[in-house]
Amino acid sequence: DDELVLVGLAAKNNDGTGVYDRFRNRLIFPVWDLAGNVIAFGGRAFGDDIPKYLNPPETPLYVKSKVLYPIFYTKRAIKKKGSAILCEGYMDALTLAQFRFTNVVASCGTALTTAQAHLLNRFTEKVVVAYDGDTAGQEAAIKSISVLIEQGIDVFIAELSGGDDPDSFLKLHG
Repeated sequence: DDELVLVGLAAKNNDGTGVYDRFRNRLIFPVWDLAGNVIAFGGRAFGDDIPKYLNPPETPLYVKSKVLYPIFYTKRAIKKKGSAILCEGYMDALTLAQFRFTNVVASCGTALTTAQAHLLNRFTEKVVVAYDGDTAGQEAAIKSISVLIEQGIDVFIAELSGGDDPDSFLKLHG
């Protein structure tokens, strides 16, 4: 039980009597490091469970401010295309990939950090920020600009109207 809690797969019951599966009733997303090792798991609720997305807790293996999802699988496309598309979450990244945007990464539950921008800069000098079109997403996009520019990255913003995120926008408009 202690090891499951340590790596973020389980959480302790409030009364301290045991542990429970953190990701019960959720679609599970493995999170990889740059070398392809699974270092954490995130989850999305199947129904109306709150929160809709459950990001992994920080663990000895996973420090969210240093990871971009799924950069292990997209780093070659980012380098080849000379740019990256930066979105907020797992579903955005996966839907973009389904629509053949193979140079995508997601910050997954954290404002873009200097470490994440530095990681991106290893593979490209151009980033298109495609955060959600809601107020929180727009504010996060604005904050990401200075972080990316500090790393010498040219920044472009994909404006999604009507509060859409990349996932819903592509499913609605193709």
